[in-house]
Amino acid sequence: MSEHWRLSLSEGLSKMEEGALTATEWVRSLISRIDACEEQVKAWVQVDAQGALEAAKAIDDARSAGEALGPLAGAPYAAKDIFGIRGLKLEAGTGIFEGQTAAEDATCVARLRNAGAIALGKAVTTPFAQGDPSIARNPWNIERSPGGSSSGSAAAVGAGMVPAAFGSQTTGSTLRPAAYCGVPGLKPTYGRIPRTGVIEVSWNFDHLGVIARTVEDIAKILEVAAGPDGADHSAVDDPPPAANQMPRKPVKIAYLKHLLPLASEEVVEWTERAVSQVKSKGIDVHEVELPLSMDEINAAHFIARCVDSAACHEDLYAAHKDELPPYVRRSMTIGYMAPAVHYVKALRVRANFTRKMDDLMERYDLFALPSFDAGPPPWAESTGGPAMLQPLTFSGQPAITLPLGRGDMNLPLGIQFGAMRCGEEKLLATAKWFEDEMGWRAEFPEF
Repeated sequence: MSEHWRLSLSEGLSKMEEGALTATEWVRSLISRIDACEEQVKAWVQVDAQGALEAAKAIDDARSAGEALGPLAGAPYAAKDIFGIRGLKLEAGTGIFEGQTAAEDATCVARLRNAGAIALGKAVTTPFAQGDPSIARNPWNIERSPGGSSSGSAAAVGAGMVPAAFGSQTTGSTLRPAAYCGVPGLKPTYGRIPRTGVIEVSWNFDHLGVIARTVEDIAKILEVAAGPDGADHSAVDDPPPAANQMPRKPVKIAYLKHLLPLASEEVVEWTERAVSQVKSKGIDVHEVELPLSMDEINAAHFIARCVDSAACHEDLYAAHKDELPPYVRRSMTIGYMAPAVHYVKALRVRANFTRKMDDLMERYDLFALPSFDAGPPPWAESTGGPAMLQPLTFSGQPAITLPLGRGDMNLPLGIQFGAMRCGEEKLLATAKWFEDEMGWRAEFPEF
């Protein structure tokens, strides 16, 4: 069997345009990789092999006939199981929704479908995309967590079972899994990808994100998925970021070194080494502190997220409280008990913090900080800590994680870069420069 599964999304698209690969060949190769990995990694809720092969054949036939094709024609992807894909499961990682399927595509899924992308299936999520661990495993060490809540999305991309996947982030749920599994991941600006057709956790903090094998792959998907949507009031009204950006060397970076005491010794060592590499390239690095303490960020984010979760799922909580997993039940219960004045204060803290972060980012190309505070915990214990992901989720600014290499127990390490709101083009261009210049690229685990 061919190893087309090793292709990044961008490489596969190029080969199809050249006539060196068909969509059917690519999908078949990925299915073979799933067959080799899935028993151990447990990344998928549903693999729609038949539907993907039928869609691939239709793309191949259209290409052979000389028909006009979309920019992602033949590119396979997966979506976290809170995203609606018409006719596929929509169970949100919980037995409460067992057997539920989506009647319609989520807006971002519909956009990829119209661009010719092929949905290979649904990836495992933690229950209701919150903090209780899922069944998915880390492809680099199956005794360890792939992170959460986009567990299956990151594990599937990290293992080479699919070149790209949608995730979501309410605290750290796209970037931490991507970093744990050794692949790039993007949490765009809040509202950059519309949330219509995606099961909610918090309307103040839910960001839809992309996990893929390269920065270029992420840019191609973001260009199609992003953009205004009348059904989502939070959707950014700017045009989608263009994917065809050349790599761009940053000039000045704000290094949030004051957060390192929150991280493990290994994370500190790898982060400091990466920042030294950045400095060696002639990039100006300034040590800068967040305009709000982590305790205040954590408290305000936690209160607002819990209240949002309780409000989003009020009927569910009333009907199924005793069936909810511990983290979900606890956060919703706290949300119901939080006084309204605390919720309002939390949102005012967020607005003030976001304004100050916008002002700070005017002076720098990027923020730099670790992608997580400590390596992946045992898979059934936790999905990992939120400390390094919370600030830029709280402010709604875009952030990307890039793989640095592997450390203890063969587990990946990553570095995170953030940018000003709606600054994805610059963020992705500089991330591409780091990927090329530093060699911060995804690798494949052996199965």
